Amino acid sequence: MAIFGTVATLEKQACNKKYGKVFDFIKNHNIAAEFAGMNVGDKKTIAIDDNCKAIFQVYNTKAHTQARLEGHRAFADVQYIFEGQEIIGCTDLSNISEEPEYNAEKDIFFCTAKKQISHIVLSEGEAALLEPSDLHAPCMMIGEQKIAKKIVFKVKM
Repeated sequence: MAIFGTVATLEKQACNKKYGKVFDFIKNHNIAAEFAGMNVGDKKTIAIDDNCKAIFQVYNTKAHTQARLEGHRAFADVQYIFEGQEIIGCTDLSNISEEPEYNAEKDIFFCTAKKQISHIVLSEGEAALLEPSDLHAPCMMIGEQKIAKKIVFKVKM
């Protein structure tokens, strides 16, 4: 299941050394400068190396009913909240109700769960590490819709 919490928590608990470049980026990169001038709906991608990229996003959080449960096969996500808060729904891959259609080019599939999913609350400075075995429904609002700034790191497995 997903690991979540502060970057320091993830650094201690993540077993795969591939995530080290993500933590180094968060600690050493001028993230505020990357978000400067970005507006709701904007996205920007920075290649960290051949196996890792950072996708900067500014968006309005959405109602739980609008969130889509998604999964990946080739990449893990590390979703880092720079500003704002959100809920990420999370469940194990075994909770898929039927075999989804996979888009290999975008490494994504959307699905529905057979049973209830867990909810993770992420605030500024916190992240969730989601491996391919972790289905997730990101960007859900807490209370009312608000703007969030997040980096989704894609780490090739």
